[in-house]
Amino acid sequence: MREMRQSTPVREWLFKDGGQVFGPVPESRFVELVEQGRVGPATEVACEGGEWRPLANVPGFLVHIKKAEARARVHAEVTGSRKLEQRRRALHAVATVLGAVVLVGAAGYGAWFLAVKRPWEKRSALLDGFGDGIAISSVQVGGSRRSLEVQDEIAIPNAQQAAQRVRRAGPARAGGGEIEQRVLAKYDAGRIKDVVARRQGSLAPCLREEAQRSPEFSGQIPIEFAVGNEGKIVALWIDEPRFKSGPLRDCLLARLREWNFDVFPGERPSVQVVVRMR
Repeated sequence: MREMRQSTPVREWLFKDGGQVFGPVPESRFVELVEQGRVGPATEVACEGGEWRPLANVPGFLVHIKKAEARARVHAEVTGSRKLEQRRRALHAVATVLGAVVLVGAAGYGAWFLAVKRPWEKRSALLDGFGDGIAISSVQVGGSRRSLEVQDEIAIPNAQQAAQRVRRAGPARAGGGEIEQRVLAKYDAGRIKDVVARRQGSLAPCLREEAQRSPEFSGQIPIEFAVGNEGKIVALWIDEPRFKSGPLRDCLLARLREWNFDVFPGERPSVQVVVRMR
């Protein structure tokens, strides 16, 4: 009996993988390969020069194939759990970084808001809706008592220019003569209004600054100014008592003096406008 057991030959197996033939492999080692999943049910195998057939069709290996499938499922579940845990950790790290960024940004915005907006201080609502700047309406150009108060000597053309005007105008009328022809040359109201419309935006910073200083500022202020013969503004009047002097008047006057009008002889015009924020 012992001699029969010793003489029983050990079966060896060949298998194909990727178009190549491997083996012969002792059956015990071949079983390990099956259970490890390296040899699957569809793998073609042969024993001792027999025919090639899929492992699933070889009796005696079904149990080992099932073990390999169970092991593969467990491995997949463990690997999936690890990947899921890694993904969760990565998302948690990203969320932590984003949270820190948001907190830093919120702290920075809060500091800026407190420094600029100063919510504890009373604030003009005009600063939140300043829009495109300012608009000037009700532009009136003409003579006034105020303009006469700053009226210097009327600019008189030189003699050659006066003579030319007299020749173009014809004989001088009685009582007027050459002097009347000289005084007739006056400002152009339309061109003055054009300058006002073109340069009105330069006054916007003055109103914004006043809105910051005065929460009760309404954003609308009537002003009057006189244009001198040299095309520069020579006087400014603000009827509202609190703005007759102070930073708003100083700012407006400084901006207005940057405006350039036509040079003209004759009476200085007074320009009345209403400046309002929009």
